[in-house]
Amino acid sequence: MFNQLDKAITLNLLKCFRHLAQAAARIACAVVSVLGILFISAANAVAPIHDGIQIQQTPKQYAKANLSIDDYKCAIELYTKESNWRPKAKNGPHYGIPQGRSIYLKTADPIAQVKWGIKYVDARYGSMCQALTHFKTKGWH
Repeated sequence: MFNQLDKAITLNLLKCFRHLAQAAARIACAVVSVLGILFISAANAVAPIHDGIQIQQTPKQYAKANLSIDDYKCAIELYTKESNWRPKAKNGPHYGIPQGRSIYLKTADPIAQVKWGIKYVDARYGSMCQALTHFKTKGWH
């Protein structure tokens, strides 16, 4: 009698553990899926997300977030003189906020234009402040 009772209890416990294991596996799958979506979304985000709402970032905000404070101040002055931060600005063969010669800037969105400008300035002058100094000296950069 004890043997049958022991067997019944063991079977019931195994059934309970099986259900718990299946539930835990489902929860783990859901958590991993949500984390994966969050990491992928974060990697591809073009603007910060706050409480699930995408916040639009201006070109100036992008520059501020990606430059040192000194270079940001220089970028403000340089791009204000070049284009007044207008993405559609054109001066001869020069386009966009950074007034670059790349035809890409003609159709690029404002954030992409600032990204391009930062890369260009870093490669050519080393910093926004050095580009601004060159601009003040030569009238162009």
